[in-house]
Amino acid sequence: MAFYYKPITLVAIWFALSNIIVSWDASYILARPHSFPGGKLHFIWKPYALYGTIDYVYGWPAYNEKDGFPAAQSFLTLVEAIFMSVYIYTSYFTKSPSTRLTGAFIGLIAATSCFSKTVLYMLCEYFSGYKYVGHNPLPTLVMLYLIPSAPWIFMNFYSMLAIAGQLKSALMSIPSETDKKTK
Repeated sequence: MAFYYKPITLVAIWFALSNIIVSWDASYILARPHSFPGGKLHFIWKPYALYGTIDYVYGWPAYNEKDGFPAAQSFLTLVEAIFMSVYIYTSYFTKSPSTRLTGAFIGLIAATSCFSKTVLYMLCEYFSGYKYVGHNPLPTLVMLYLIPSAPWIFMNFYSMLAIAGQLKSALMSIPSETDKKTK
């Protein structure tokens, strides 16, 4: 009997919620400078008026320096959002065991990519001497930078482990060549 992938509800909920937020976030970066305060599209991203003063990647400093990392990571964020959508679609709206299993692998790739990219984002700050966030007092840094970023680390790490565990079960259910010869 073929392995039939059963979606992980918490992962699917996280992917759906995360997709909304990260797509909004990525579009803010990709729409700069029109998304900045005073820009013709800023009304879509009003909360970023504050966040751009906390994390300068989201403000004028990174934009004026022509730092390509924010736009590059935002582009990859949109790719991850597509992959997460594929996971949700194949998990809930397809019947084919093969398609569902492929969707699970794509979900694992999406969670791993998002986790890695978020950690990389934080490491860039650390290794640059906190270039874009070092101006903040510690309470502001914790409350408005670290805590809001934490779900993209911990929930994607959980998603990686949960999906990988299911895929391991699928792989373990495949008879080995030795098992086939003894039958």
